[in-house]
Amino acid sequence: MAVMTIEFRSQILQKATRIKVVWNQNATPPYPTFYLLHGLSDDESIWTRRTSIERYVENYPFLIVMPDGGRSWYCDSRLGRYETFLTQELVSFIDNLFPTRRQARYRAIGGLSMGGYGALKLGLKHPRVYGSITAHSAAIGFTHWAGQNTDIPELPIILDGLDLDANDPYALALRLTEHTRPAIYFDCGRSDFLYDDNQAYHAHLLKNRIPHIYRRFDGAHDWGFWDTHIQDALRFHMKVMALMKR
Repeated sequence: MAVMTIEFRSQILQKATRIKVVWNQNATPPYPTFYLLHGLSDDESIWTRRTSIERYVENYPFLIVMPDGGRSWYCDSRLGRYETFLTQELVSFIDNLFPTRRQARYRAIGGLSMGGYGALKLGLKHPRVYGSITAHSAAIGFTHWAGQNTDIPELPIILDGLDLDANDPYALALRLTEHTRPAIYFDCGRSDFLYDDNQAYHAHLLKNRIPHIYRRFDGAHDWGFWDTHIQDALRFHMKVMALMKR
């Protein structure tokens, strides 16, 4: 496997940032890409530090891109234009740096917790950029927390002036047609504190007849769960892209 950490200055964020990239160097380019987002307390290195994703990708052709999203909830706010950075600048940067497949069909997005929310929000909001979405233990109700007491100090800053519907996976799922909507997979552990949120989103998609795959497993909001089920995400994206496993 090849692992690379890239440091560069983002014009959108107006600051230095880092990404981690993992790929199977024996795969034949051009590569499909999988943008993999971290949770609230982590950074771009967490997936390689806490899971065996380097080993898992041995059987897949993906170029896996892991950006540092800070504590931004992957939104454009006074903390930085992280949505614009991810969907425009970073995608262009990766496509110009590596031999990638540039069609949305071959570009996936996924994440856990805050990153699960980010993956659903960005994937549904930008279907011309991403063709498939995976989310684990997603904090899907983020935009519904306005006015609530939480232990997230950035919350009032991010939500101040934010167009809630334009950042709400519930509303975004209703805006797309069957032919424009990315493929959706999400899962959650039955002992996860976000389990009820994921159950509610599943019910919302069912009620509105929006195709998706939702899986419930034993497990909690922890790396044991995510290390196991990132493998499900890889298989899902592979199937959506109609690629052959190595």
